[in-house]
Amino acid sequence: MMRGSTNPLNIDPEGSPARPNGGFYGQQEDPWYSNSGQESPASDNSRGPSFDYSGSFNMMGSGMQADSTLTSEVDYENEPPLLEELGIHFDHIWAKTQAVLIPTKQINAHILDDADLAGPLCFCLLLGSCLLLSGKVQFGYVYGFSVFGCLALQCILNLIHPTGLDFWRTCSVLGYCLLPVIGLAALGIVLPLKGLLGLILSAFVIAWSTFAATRLIDAKLSLTELYWLVAYPVMLLYACFVIITIF
Repeated sequence: MMRGSTNPLNIDPEGSPARPNGGFYGQQEDPWYSNSGQESPASDNSRGPSFDYSGSFNMMGSGMQADSTLTSEVDYENEPPLLEELGIHFDHIWAKTQAVLIPTKQINAHILDDADLAGPLCFCLLLGSCLLLSGKVQFGYVYGFSVFGCLALQCILNLIHPTGLDFWRTCSVLGYCLLPVIGLAALGIVLPLKGLLGLILSAFVIAWSTFAATRLIDAKLSLTELYWLVAYPVMLLYACFVIITIF
């Protein structure tokens, strides 16, 4: 044994012999790096993503690269309002409401360019609420008649007219023209409508809603000779709403 060396044969105190790279066979070796600090010869593609200190990362093998810093800032000041992104335009709702409530008002030919459904949904809910206040739970009938009537009228329009009308615009027209029926339902909260007064008001409301809906469709499609052919199924639909309102 040589002097000045406590372990001349490079023996692990626990009895493990030494390896050529300087470690001991009893020690665990890093699978990716050796004790000398050199990277193992394993393929880089099998190691997954690698990160550096510049804030960017590279996806090895897939070629996907991304940078943590944005090159352009989002312009929040010029973004449209939230209601506009949701398709809710109060000016369009007011214009269609006026077209229904004022029968003599001139209708713009582009009034149905926007298939607005916010107004019709609110009006259906309002009609059901008025019926609820008069002691009638008819929400299912209101929405059931609405969907069935819109599907039926859309099929009729597509059969008799070259261009026809899509489903959402049909829903928009019939929904806005529920306003006279809503007025009748609101009146039914304080007045009985099963007598002669109810019969007269019912006929008036059906005629009003039918005229308003047919006028809106005519402004979009120019019905001419088909005017009364479209008005008849519309009248039947609003008669159903009036019946559930009175009875």
